[in-house]
Amino acid sequence: MSRTFVIASPLEYKSDFTMSGVARRGSTKSTTRHSAKDELSYANGFYVDDQVIGASFGLHLDPLYADWIDVALAAYYTDRLSPRREPKRPKSVYQWARRISLKVPVRLPEVWNRVEVSEAVGRALNFFTDDFWSLEFVPRKAGATVEESQAFLFPSPIVPPTYVALLSGGLDSFAGASRAVEELPESAFIFVSAATNSRQRSAQREQVRALRRVARREVRHITVPFGLSRRGRLRGKGEEQSQRARGFLFLTFGAVTALTARSSALHIHENGIGAINLPYDATQLGTSNSRGVHPLSLMRMGELAEALINSSFEFRNPYLYQTKGQMCDHPAVRNMAAHIKTTFSCDGFPVQARGKPQCGSCTSCLLRRVSLEASRLSAFDPSQHYVCDLSSGSIKSSERQLRNLKAMEWQFRKLAQRLKTPEAWQSLITEFPDLQTLASELGARSRGGELEVSRLLLQLYARYTSEWKYFSARERLGVRALAA
Repeated sequence: MSRTFVIASPLEYKSDFTMSGVARRGSTKSTTRHSAKDELSYANGFYVDDQVIGASFGLHLDPLYADWIDVALAAYYTDRLSPRREPKRPKSVYQWARRISLKVPVRLPEVWNRVEVSEAVGRALNFFTDDFWSLEFVPRKAGATVEESQAFLFPSPIVPPTYVALLSGGLDSFAGASRAVEELPESAFIFVSAATNSRQRSAQREQVRALRRVARREVRHITVPFGLSRRGRLRGKGEEQSQRARGFLFLTFGAVTALTARSSALHIHENGIGAINLPYDATQLGTSNSRGVHPLSLMRMGELAEALINSSFEFRNPYLYQTKGQMCDHPAVRNMAAHIKTTFSCDGFPVQARGKPQCGSCTSCLLRRVSLEASRLSAFDPSQHYVCDLSSGSIKSSERQLRNLKAMEWQFRKLAQRLKTPEAWQSLITEFPDLQTLASELGARSRGGELEVSRLLLQLYARYTSEWKYFSARERLGVRALAA
């Protein structure tokens, strides 16, 4: 992969994957390019074993789907290796909107160069990352890999009806899977995981084993290993930490699996608060807010899938209008409560602390804990699994560890204040204008229209503020939760 960096406003990056290819299946060999004055050079290997998707069904991965994964990987690694600060000025301010030019070799250039397809890729990436993407698809010169050329003696189809869902290993993902297995006894299940480390894979496998014990039909688990080999370079050095294109990649893995299984939908189990991901303080703008499973991200991905396959395909989040607490407050999740300890929610998972895989102070950890309190499941979430237990009054916490709690309290107060006004929706979108865009786009595709979407969003945030109001960790801020 050749990479060119140009100092400009906004920052500009160019990535060309035509020399190295993208998916080094099962390999971690490095891709090294010479350095020039205005060029960045990385001694990295990038790899993915996407053949496990086709092999799980006794099939070769369709060339179109293999291309989709290659495009998603190229975008993900370009995003990851294109810092929003000038590389030669690490203390400079972030520039949220980069200009990224990406050249990717594909097997079916006639498909990817169709206007509706190339524009759909650009729209999706623009929304995921808040950047300006320029994409060029060129013929792939490399031949088929050994895995692609080998024949399968026996196909291994799965008998419909089939329910395909992402399984990240997080609490939402496991709660949604538990509910689906109970509520859809006639369905077979395919859970798709992407994993970059062994602790992640171990937790995902343990959750699948638990789901298999209660499912009435087959539960198939497909894990797609992928990663970046730094070859001596420190983790994070020269990398963009926001990694906003990661959601594009994970959804691609899931969609390709669903399509290979002959399914027309991929399910994503994520609570509405986390999916929409409103700012937690007045300074949180641009790429600070992940859009990995944002409802409009799912819509953009649906548009891309339909442009590629010329058929309907949907990315469904059945829990968009529920809080995390509501997702967990269900008999199916309560029946599986003993396995909550295997789930992880931390932004930095796995935290490098012995026996404490989650930090306890990031916004994801805090949302997890308030939700388990609201659903009366805290007893199944050991406090000793957190580096910092903000729910305990006996443990001291630093100002840094309290920072995210304060930010979430700011958001809670803004939401509560707006929801109390006579014109609650107008007041809410004045504070958080992105909600108006969301309601308009979702409303255009829903039976109830924008009015119904706005009503459901008001209910969502009213429920969330009622859960946060009684969160025990608020005592750390000198707030009497019960009297707030």
